[in-house]
Amino acid sequence: MYADTDFLLALIKENDWLKENAERLFFENEKKIWTSTLVLQELMMIAHRDGQDVEKVVNQACALVSIRPIELTAEMCRKAIWLMKNNSFTPFDAFYALACGEDPIISSDKKYDAVGLKRIKLEEKRQKNS
Repeated sequence: MYADTDFLLALIKENDWLKENAERLFFENEKKIWTSTLVLQELMMIAHRDGQDVEKVVNQACALVSIRPIELTAEMCRKAIWLMKNNSFTPFDAFYALACGEDPIISSDKKYDAVGLKRIKLEEKRQKNS
């Protein structure tokens, strides 16, 4: 399962509208969840923009999930541009759609549904496993 930025932010932030759902998903699937260095880059930008301790935010994310490096090739950039032009993706969202590969993506962003990715809907309440 590929963790999108909003999933990690929900876990890291003290208050987040997605926190309860994110925590439940995390505890039910902890060993299966990973993210990419691309998400770390976005977390760094968000933390810097919001005046947060960038190092702390990155360290928290790294402690939660495994991090896989993603090599950005020219072909990957061309595919990301196509997603941006044809599906109103941000650059980061486009790269995440490509980086997750065959794995489902944990996200509240409905854009991923439009391109046929399997999305674990972070915004939906789930029943606790018995």
